[in-house]
Amino acid sequence: MNNIKNIYIIILSALFILLGLTSCEKEIDVDLNSVPPRIQIEGIVKQGQPATVRVSHTIDFNDNSGYPFLKGAIVKVSDDAGNSEILQQDATGWYVAENIKGVIGRTYYMSVTYEDIEYTSTSQMPPLVKLDSLSMYRAPIMDFAVPMIHFTDPKGETNQYYRCLVYINGKQHPDVNELALSAEFVDGSPIHQFLPIFTYDEDVDPIEKGDEIMIEFQCIDKGAYTFFYTLSRIEDSKTNPTSNITGGALGYFCASTVDQMTIIADWED
Repeated sequence: MNNIKNIYIIILSALFILLGLTSCEKEIDVDLNSVPPRIQIEGIVKQGQPATVRVSHTIDFNDNSGYPFLKGAIVKVSDDAGNSEILQQDATGWYVAENIKGVIGRTYYMSVTYEDIEYTSTSQMPPLVKLDSLSMYRAPIMDFAVPMIHFTDPKGETNQYYRCLVYINGKQHPDVNELALSAEFVDGSPIHQFLPIFTYDEDVDPIEKGDEIMIEFQCIDKGAYTFFYTLSRIEDSKTNPTSNITGGALGYFCASTVDQMTIIADWED
């Protein structure tokens, strides 16, 4: 029965994505197999928040010790308004800006230099799109319901790419995939998309009645979308998503606007 449920989830997820967000996205090649340790960069700029960058090394696939932070990198973030700043590393290991914060519509540039090699990326912050509502959806064969987002993609080409993060009782489950959405071919349309949430433990339901479900809804540009799109479709842990950072680094740089909405999980049995 559990195997049937998992197959049903996968099929249903694919069907909803195809119906809600019809896209001609072609298959994306990703880097294959294990490679020697490489630099990994995670650059984030959200509206109203300081720019933050994490610099680390990849580790062997059998190593569960986590990604070690790298010290001594020169991390610079600037924008198209003429602002520029060298980020300082704090006690958590992140490089954090003091002055540069996310402003809607601006383009941000990231430069990371480590061991005399420079890695660069560019990301533009799209306008803010808010969720219209959040509901719970339960397929008949499932024991639990999953969140469904409802929003309208603005008419025009500015907002086309979205990312959803799910927090259950304040935490992200490590084996719950994120959802990256392209609205490139449904411009100006209302979108109703359920978030396929299941864990690799077939005996545990990831959502129970009474759980607090918080959705972080991000508007992102195409480069960041491509990274998260390929990341969400990687089943083999020895493959790498498509980075938007030049110079050979893994990871991403993303300037995004963010809306949040919360719901208490409940459904009819």
